[in-house]
Amino acid sequence: MKYWEDLVGAPDHRFGPLVFGGDLLDRLLDLMGEKHPVHDDDAFARALDRARRIVPGGFIHSITSGWVVQHGSPAAVVGLRTLAWDFVRPLYPDTPFWFTTRTGRSVEIDDRLGLVESTRRVHDDNDRTYAIGRMSVVVLRRAAAVATAPDPAAPGPVTEPAQAATAPARTSERTER
Repeated sequence: MKYWEDLVGAPDHRFGPLVFGGDLLDRLLDLMGEKHPVHDDDAFARALDRARRIVPGGFIHSITSGWVVQHGSPAAVVGLRTLAWDFVRPLYPDTPFWFTTRTGRSVEIDDRLGLVESTRRVHDDNDRTYAIGRMSVVVLRRAAAVATAPDPAAPGPVTEPAQAATAPARTSERTER
């Protein structure tokens, strides 16, 4: 797990090649209901001067984010603050692509959190750009993660039915003002 401190000044990372297959595209279009014809219909896409149907931009963001977590390492992201993509040229299904992630500005928010701004560039093997994504995420700081980690010496949850029946109930009180 990477924390805010690990991302400050991190080197650029390059990932790939990835391929967004036509079968995957069909399944996701059905699942998400993204049935705009430029994504679903080759003939329609060709009428728009595309070689064939194109991968939706939201799917490009999703697959590159997932790839970073699976093949890089997950970060302790608390929330996404901003996200913007520029789609420079179409990405077609079954076309290999690569992407790079560059950390830009990093700012401490408080003792628990930091903000990281990064740029993700999706490109082909000749370094021609398909898309550029800019995002800022709120990330947990290392000291806050240590402070909120469970105490290994503390008793865990009751899992045995006999113990659960005799365990004291936990209550919370709310005081009305």
